[in-house]
Amino acid sequence: MQHPLSDHPARRLLPLAFLLITASHLAAQPAAKAEAIPGTGHGTPHQALASLNRDLTTILSDRSFADATWGVSVISCDNGESLYSLNERRNRQVASNIKLLTTAAALQNLGGGYRFTTELRAGGDVGPNGELGGDLVIRTSGDPSISPSFGNDPRELIREWGRKLDSLGIRSVQNIVVDASCFDDIPYGPGWAWDDESYGFNTPISAAAIYDNSIQVTVTPGKTPNAPVSIDISPPTAYVTLEVMAVTSRPDSASTIDIRRERGGRTIVVHGNIAAGAEPYVEHVSVENPSLYFATIVREELERNGIVVHGTARASAEYRGGISYGALRPVAEHRSIPLRDIVAATNKQSLNLSAEMLAKKLGREFGGTGSTAAGVDVVKRLLTIAGIDIEHVRLYDGSGLSRQDMIAPADITTLLRWAQRSHIADDYLASLAIAGRDGTLANRLRGTLAENNVIGKTGFLGGIRALSGYVRTRDGELLAFAIIANNYSVPTSVVNTAQDLMVMRLASFSRKN
Repeated sequence: MQHPLSDHPARRLLPLAFLLITASHLAAQPAAKAEAIPGTGHGTPHQALASLNRDLTTILSDRSFADATWGVSVISCDNGESLYSLNERRNRQVASNIKLLTTAAALQNLGGGYRFTTELRAGGDVGPNGELGGDLVIRTSGDPSISPSFGNDPRELIREWGRKLDSLGIRSVQNIVVDASCFDDIPYGPGWAWDDESYGFNTPISAAAIYDNSIQVTVTPGKTPNAPVSIDISPPTAYVTLEVMAVTSRPDSASTIDIRRERGGRTIVVHGNIAAGAEPYVEHVSVENPSLYFATIVREELERNGIVVHGTARASAEYRGGISYGALRPVAEHRSIPLRDIVAATNKQSLNLSAEMLAKKLGREFGGTGSTAAGVDVVKRLLTIAGIDIEHVRLYDGSGLSRQDMIAPADITTLLRWAQRSHIADDYLASLAIAGRDGTLANRLRGTLAENNVIGKTGFLGGIRALSGYVRTRDGELLAFAIIANNYSVPTSVVNTAQDLMVMRLASFSRKN
């Protein structure tokens, strides 16, 4: 009788995986002079390249990928020589690999040391009882980093503002107003999926961002079946309301928890069941109207710290005539972490909102308007500088959420080689995930020559899996690679395995005897 897993796609890759893992392990050990390491290059440089091409082609030819379309480019960063290519000039959907383009343009144009500013201003006079006669206005500039994702606690910033107000004798204010007018008011990119709008990876784009414009919802089961579940949200806020229809089910049951925000609204619906004894279920949910969310969070935290808000939280869009900053006094100015650190978090964690805000910031500073389209034009100018023919590139957003985005693998490796040889090299390469160590590659390629050797950027949407970056061979040669799969029907883990095998093979490659 055939073993039930004998024809599983991942199992069919195991023989080659064993060979490459063995070769990778042996390559790290002192090798006997008379022995060649299988698959790591032996004989003449020409034979070594031929062996490399055979091995990589074998991986991609597995019948698991009969309905997939691959695009691969591997080049030497030293001289641009192509070591391996497959459909390298044909456009592919690359998902979050688009962030490689956006972040390169941000570092090139703004510089790694650039910092965003967020201003706190006050209107009106301060009365004898400490009441501010006007509004407290927060003027944003597109800083995505007021968030734990960047190692920052937004509450600490707001408490600092509260202490500043107190030092000025201000004990109460009228309204809290957030001005996000330096970007346009289009919240989503072209080609984004409408049914993803409630998820935290698809938050509305705005110049105002706090907590990644999302709320973390945690569902914990009760101790026994039919017991109520407990719900925790972070940050704790009255900005949203909860509608809970979820229940605790038997310990041996499958959990079916689903968490969504009603489209266009501020109600988060939790339904389904979660098994007693199961680990808590966590989901990030996007918020509607980021400016109003920002203002609400500020209002709530100021009030917790003794500053009374008589009015409401508001977005500046409610003021038809706009805000006259000449009539407002500066209270405080927050400067963000350096752009190089923002880019590192964006690429390592694959933060969509941050990438989109960087695109609009580029448009604002170098394209005349804070729009995605203007930002894309700035990114395309960078691609031209890197030697890429932009007539063949299809770029519609900054994060890769748009399925209209398309670029060829050879264009990605061209960009990677240019970046490695440019003034942005240190910041750019440091922003990529390290295999087996951090970011989206933390759990991949451990225990191989690729661990702590490959740095790269992943990308994923349904039917799309991308991995691009850099790897050093056994000879110390730096290679740039882009490995893109589209239209596959096997589990994504199988595609991950194929990509991992390929970069392991590159890490073990040697041109020498």
